[in-house]
Amino acid sequence: MTLITEDLIDHVYEAAAVPELWPAVLDRVAGQVGSVGGAIYVANAQYAGWVASGLAAPFLAAGAAAAAAPRNLRPQRAVALNHAGFISDHDMFTAEEIERDPHYARLRGAGLGWCAGTVIRAPSGDLLILSWERAFRDGPFGTDTIAALDRLRAHLARAALISGRLGLERARAAADTLGTIGLPAAVLSGRHRTVAANGLLERLIPHVVQDRPSRFGLADRRADALLGQSLLQLDRHTAHQVRSIPIAATPQTQAAIAHVVPVRGAGRDIFATAACVLVITAVVHRETAPAVVVQGLFDLTPAEAKVACGVAAGLTVDDIAGEAGCAVGTVRQQLKSVFAKTGVSRQAELVGILAGSAFLRSS
Repeated sequence: MTLITEDLIDHVYEAAAVPELWPAVLDRVAGQVGSVGGAIYVANAQYAGWVASGLAAPFLAAGAAAAAAPRNLRPQRAVALNHAGFISDHDMFTAEEIERDPHYARLRGAGLGWCAGTVIRAPSGDLLILSWERAFRDGPFGTDTIAALDRLRAHLARAALISGRLGLERARAAADTLGTIGLPAAVLSGRHRTVAANGLLERLIPHVVQDRPSRFGLADRRADALLGQSLLQLDRHTAHQVRSIPIAATPQTQAAIAHVVPVRGAGRDIFATAACVLVITAVVHRETAPAVVVQGLFDLTPAEAKVACGVAAGLTVDDIAGEAGCAVGTVRQQLKSVFAKTGVSRQAELVGILAGSAFLRSS
């Protein structure tokens, strides 16, 4: 079987520099080995993720979304074998185990059921698993196909290592670039740990930010709870905008705002491990910011921003309702939403954030 060509190898190394090309590489190999799609799994101390192509992609996505999906024992068996090459199903399981395994039953229900895969331990610490799926009706991968994949394995391993190193460099460059314009920033992984941070942010440790083993955190307990909620929203892909979190002043530090910026689409890949960028901006102005600025900082609606600025300017709820020509109950509901989005519970605290007078933490 002819699998390795100069053109394919070029395509593999191109994907190392342009991560968006990995699905196309997986699909191209799938077409040559009689597969319906392939996948790359990446796991390290900070992150675990995958990218897939063909029929493998919707199957994996459905399994990841279904809490009741049976556990896939293939990765565990493959790692335990510690084989420096590709293996197939019967290298990992007996025929009886395959027949009894609920994950194989789910695969066969989707028309799949055979794989060829390999485990690669990168010097960077990443654990990589590459796997191609075959339709059940086509039978298992043969020894000639496994041998052809083995000849491609070294190129795939090198390309994955390059992707990992480039991903880390991109994260560092992003943090450093924000540092050049005076913004403390950190790039956080999907497991909410620090991938890279610039010097300005490191100076805020531990009085403002904390690089904990469990996750990146904020010293202000109220702000840290909001950060935890925001990161959870990122995991669930429910946060599509910047989330801004007020950080209370202390006798040693001024008030600040932490902005959580999701990394989506082409900006994120399974090797870069970046889930979001966290930027800290100080509250230094005493005057109230314009409504359009307040709206952008805290993801408020235009009406909510006007209510927030009205409160900061000393207006009562009745005053704001009169100026807007709406019911007092409507303004109260909008103010309640403003409290939720800014993480405060009292009007005085809201005034402190918007006017820069910095409320003292109550914790």
